[in-house]
Amino acid sequence: MRSTTMTSTAFGLDVESELPLSLLAGSTAKPTGRALGVSVAGSDAAKMQWPDAARLICDERQPDGAPIYQIEAHPEAGYLMSGPEYGTHRLSADGRLLRCDPEGLRDADWQRLLIAQVLPFAAVLQGLEVFHASAVVRDARAIAFLGRSGAGKTTLALELCRRGAGFLADDVLALERRGERLVAHPGTPVAGVARTGAQRARAIGVQGAGGAHDTAGPPGEDVLAVNARERLVRVHGAPEPVALAALFFLDRTAHGPESPRFEPAADAQMLLSATFNLVLATPERLRGLLEVCALAARLRVERIACDRATSVSELGAAVERRLSAPT
Repeated sequence: MRSTTMTSTAFGLDVESELPLSLLAGSTAKPTGRALGVSVAGSDAAKMQWPDAARLICDERQPDGAPIYQIEAHPEAGYLMSGPEYGTHRLSADGRLLRCDPEGLRDADWQRLLIAQVLPFAAVLQGLEVFHASAVVRDARAIAFLGRSGAGKTTLALELCRRGAGFLADDVLALERRGERLVAHPGTPVAGVARTGAQRARAIGVQGAGGAHDTAGPPGEDVLAVNARERLVRVHGAPEPVALAALFFLDRTAHGPESPRFEPAADAQMLLSATFNLVLATPERLRGLLEVCALAARLRVERIACDRATSVSELGAAVERRLSAPT
């Protein structure tokens, strides 16, 4: 029997998999020509022949010391990303071949690391840059929301979608330099919503980059998976890359302004620290990161200061007013 290949585009990569990848199903992004071949191994095959001389470059752990995931690197073998709840993923040094071992885990578990860490890592290896940001499309331009984990980037992006914007990316934004401008690529057709805000996300629906506002289906219909931290919900993403126009850093504090306040954020350090990938530090990659940040600094870059109690509706309305005002 001849095997079939599933192709989905995310983070500027055309992911060609020998098996269906449920967390990439439904992607409408157009191919980019940057291929990433994905194969799925059985048993412990993904770890076979991994060199002992590999170097540990990332070791994420729970507060109690329990491992979340690790990344090992070897100049020739590439990168090994693994975690007890996420399986094992072996990525080639050029970011073009990936072998995954689910280790018996549910698709929603091992593919969570795939879309959250592995694919963005591959995008950087193939010459793109990745920011820790959620983003929407408004007036055919990309608007990105940056900030620390838990700042509300995804919730704000979904609120802007409820108000008519198109969904572009959740948590990771892949950027490509084209001459003197930056182009933002669609992410995956999935958003990770904190459990406290999941009910709202199911209710609002999201809009494609150029289509009419979608309505949510019956309760639970668009929920792909649930864990202790988040719900994964299906979203309708943008079909193609768009020019990046603005970046907003979310700064929510316990004693912030009652009404959202917008301030210039020209500090280069803020942009440099906004990268999603802190472990790949080759000279070529760092040079590319500096170039991307220099171009981003020419755009509208602002900090949004607000109180933690500020509602997402109020925050979304404030962002809309700000974007409509003359620059």
